[in-house]
Amino acid sequence: MLFLVLAALHGARPAAAGEGPPLTRRIDPVVVLASQAPELLGRDLPTLGLFAVRGGVLAPIPFQSDQRRHGDYLFQVGRAASREWGRGPLRGEDELAFLAADAGSRLDAEERPAGAQTGCEIELRDSVDGGAGFVYLLAFAGAAPRSPIRYIAYHAERDEVETTDYVVAYGPEAPIAISKLAVQPAAGGSGQSVADRQKIRIDGVSIWNVLRFSRNEDDFQCEVIAYTVGPVRMLRKTKNRLKLLWRIPSPGVEMTSVYWKTGMVFPLRLEVPFRVARFFREARLRLYIDSSPLVPGRIFYNSNNPRGVSIDGAMDEAERQLDRRPAEWQVVAGSRPEHREAWFSRESYDARCTATPATLYYVDDQSVPDPPERYPGCYGCLGFELNGLEKLDAGLFSTDVQMFPMPSYRPGDERAYLNMTDRPLTATVRPWRETL
Repeated sequence: MLFLVLAALHGARPAAAGEGPPLTRRIDPVVVLASQAPELLGRDLPTLGLFAVRGGVLAPIPFQSDQRRHGDYLFQVGRAASREWGRGPLRGEDELAFLAADAGSRLDAEERPAGAQTGCEIELRDSVDGGAGFVYLLAFAGAAPRSPIRYIAYHAERDEVETTDYVVAYGPEAPIAISKLAVQPAAGGSGQSVADRQKIRIDGVSIWNVLRFSRNEDDFQCEVIAYTVGPVRMLRKTKNRLKLLWRIPSPGVEMTSVYWKTGMVFPLRLEVPFRVARFFREARLRLYIDSSPLVPGRIFYNSNNPRGVSIDGAMDEAERQLDRRPAEWQVVAGSRPEHREAWFSRESYDARCTATPATLYYVDDQSVPDPPERYPGCYGCLGFELNGLEKLDAGLFSTDVQMFPMPSYRPGDERAYLNMTDRPLTATVRPWRETL
């Protein structure tokens, strides 16, 4: 069947003049709701394939259809996995996930894919430069041709996600927190982890100053309850509880982190079962990553401090004078020939958490102990802090973090990563009868 499809479309022509330049965005993930392709709803999932015209040939590209029911994902593996996963027809709330980099030129309207019964065209349009890319979701009578390419693997025994671009792992002592963060050599990295560990610190002073409250990432009970590993992204669902007063755990909060080939988005969810001011007169949250001193020669930049400061385990005047106001983005980049890779990150938080916005948290001083940790001291502890948590009412509050590896960094490179959220690609879905 695949041979027939490729043979029938070997002469497919590129996009016609006036459709704009080719799409050049390479890092953007794409999610399209199945409801945008009503003619394919009800089709069995194995009969669907995603295709793109590359080099004049229509060929399958990596994609996955992630099923959702009542707003929640169905998962493949784990105690919270669903027996429905991978079965049944395509439904409107399901998500079609793929990468913009795999899109191709437009299929000529006169060509008809052999073996395909129906389908739709998905046009990706870049609002920045007008570039356009196209993919085709096609339905077959039997199993659809699928790409053999897989961008992601999960090593459950060590809770490690490995993509073609990066590796991220979580430590057994604190499964809620990152313990390994590396850029793959194939993506321009050294393969060395730049992380000591991710740290979550919650501090408070009780009313009448009778108690000082302090919790860290080791005080979270975290369990991976389900996951799905597809060709282009992994969904990892955890259940988390924070040990609160007198080691009493908070209500369990379930969180789903998403790992794409090119980057990841992970949430922090905290359910507060009481009004904080009833017990504490002040409280704050810090979320940051302590770096590894084994990978020296890095520089920290953000939107408020674009000139950058060196991370070397000793605070200098430039670091003490950093602008700590809320920033739009941050980058930690290597400055040595053998270590040029960088990490871009961006945080968003629930504005209800505090009367004041999140501010930069930065400590680069190895003489400052910050246990629990693998390497003593703060070697470029970098993230954000939220003050004013004592103003919280009972409820669920959230922070989301995006992290994307970069093969190297030059000022201005962050714009492509900001555009993923600020200037997102638009996806227009056209049914078969209008395109083929």
